[in-house]
Amino acid sequence: STDTSTDISTNSGTTGQEKELKRIQTYVNDSLAEVTKYGYDQFTIEMFHDELVDLMTFVAACSSNQNSSIKVNANEIENAEKLHEKLNEENATSDYCTWFLRVITSAYLKKDAGRFVHFLDDPNYFDVPTFCQREVDPMGKECGMVQVLALAEAFGVRVVIEYLDGNALLSDGTVLMRHTFGADAGVEAKRSNSSEHANDGKDDSNPVNITLLYRPGHYDILY
Repeated sequence: STDTSTDISTNSGTTGQEKELKRIQTYVNDSLAEVTKYGYDQFTIEMFHDELVDLMTFVAACSSNQNSSIKVNANEIENAEKLHEKLNEENATSDYCTWFLRVITSAYLKKDAGRFVHFLDDPNYFDVPTFCQREVDPMGKECGMVQVLALAEAFGVRVVIEYLDGNALLSDGTVLMRHTFGADAGVEAKRSNSSEHANDGKDDSNPVNITLLYRPGHYDILY
C-alpha cells in the first residue's frame, strides 16, 4: 500500500491555487476511510485509492516545479507528456483513478441519500443505493447531472456545464444554457439566467473552476 502521509502543510507564501491543490490532496488522502463507511471493502479498493493519491502527488510535484516565466522549459514539457500518458492509458492509472472517483461519488450520494433521491429522474430507481450500484459504480456508464453534482460537492469545487444539445439556448437564442454545480452554484445560477455570462464562469474567490461543454453522450473540457 502506498504511503498516503504526503506533506501537505501550507505556508503564508502559497497562492490560492496551491492551497486548493493541497486541500484536494488532503481530501483524496482521507477518502479511503470515508468511502469504506458506505459498503466498500478497503482491501478491494485500496489499490485504486493509491493510484489516485499517486496521481495527485505527481500533479502537485509538477505544479511546485513549474517555471514562473512565460518560457516553457524541457522539464515542464516532459511532465506534461507524462501526465497526458497517465490520463490516457487504459487499464492503468486513468481507469483506476476514474473508478475510484466513481466510488467517491457513490459514497457521497449514499451519505445524503434522502436529499439525492429527489434528483433521480429515472422512474426505474426509487433509492440511491440501487442507483449507485447500477449507474455510478460500473465503468462505462454515462455521468448524469446528479453524479456531477455529487462529485463537485465532494471535492468542494465548482463545475459549470454549457449544453450543446440542439435546444438548450437561453430565451434570446444566442447563448448556451448553463448549469452550475458545487461551490457557489447558487450565485452562478443567477448569472446564467441572463444572456451575458459574467466572467465566463470564472470566480477569482474560488481557484478551482471547471467548465465543460456537454454534447449528447460526451463532455469536453473547455477550461
